[in-house]
Amino acid sequence: MTSPNSGTSGSTTTSTPKQAAVSTGPQLGLIWNASDSTLRTLAGVPGSSQLGPALFPAGAYATGAFAYPTQTALLLDPKGNLQIMVLPSTQPQTLAQGFSTAASIVFAPRGAYAVVFSPGSSSVLEVSGLPLAPIANVITATAAVQGAAISDAGTLLLATSAGNGGAAVTSIAANGTRASLATLGGFGGIGFIAGSEDSLVADSAANTLSRYHNGSATILASHANGLNQPFAVAASQDGHWAVTADQADSSLLRIDLTGATAPTLSTCSCSPTQLSALSGNAVFELAAPAAAPGWMIEADGPSSRVLFIPPVRSGQ
Repeated sequence: MTSPNSGTSGSTTTSTPKQAAVSTGPQLGLIWNASDSTLRTLAGVPGSSQLGPALFPAGAYATGAFAYPTQTALLLDPKGNLQIMVLPSTQPQTLAQGFSTAASIVFAPRGAYAVVFSPGSSSVLEVSGLPLAPIANVITATAAVQGAAISDAGTLLLATSAGNGGAAVTSIAANGTRASLATLGGFGGIGFIAGSEDSLVADSAANTLSRYHNGSATILASHANGLNQPFAVAASQDGHWAVTADQADSSLLRIDLTGATAPTLSTCSCSPTQLSALSGNAVFELAAPAAAPGWMIEADGPSSRVLFIPPVRSGQ
């Protein structure tokens, strides 16, 4: 990958012209629709939402992600160019080049940082200064990357391949200082708590979720609480809740990070593929809508609610 503007503000090179304006009213954000490779507005509120028209022609981009707090989308086009779009504009600008179209895009909880990586690669791209003054820098990994996360202060977590299917988690501070954080039997997801340097690390082999504070771990949940091969973890904006998603049985576990209540399980009539933050304190997309409904979880409140996202209408 290359970063033509490393250490400088974003490029003004433009790409595909806009197709549709972003609708007004209550918004849950923009979501990536993999069935036709489009970015769409999700209007409404949890439990009563509707997909808007595609912002770009189908196939104009290979993948994309959106951070609601900064109203920023990062998009990869079929040529591997990383582009940035900041609402209300729907005109992207090129930020970096040379990516695999299978790359993943992960934002910091409050959207001012992002990390872009291809699973199995030996480097990642860190993007800071979002939304108005993006700076892109390449960070080298010590082994094949399995996952990555970034904090609101720019601390990077890298999960890299280790022996026997395991993973090593390394913390890289904004000043470049590296420290070994954890060794996992299997990579089960990593993430940061909003506004904090505390991280959440899931082990899919041990079926544990741990919180790391100043390098020390506290186990928050285990198989006894319902963890069954976790693959993703996310936290609420207020730092109250964490949610994990399981591969083995599609279960979702909500953990009270204050310790006031016990972990609780929810189920989804889907196979979750992600925990992507939508607008709200603890609202996460689980599966993208296509011809069939998508799904989200609203984890804030007395209990979690798993809610459907209407499918894409014919001709939409």
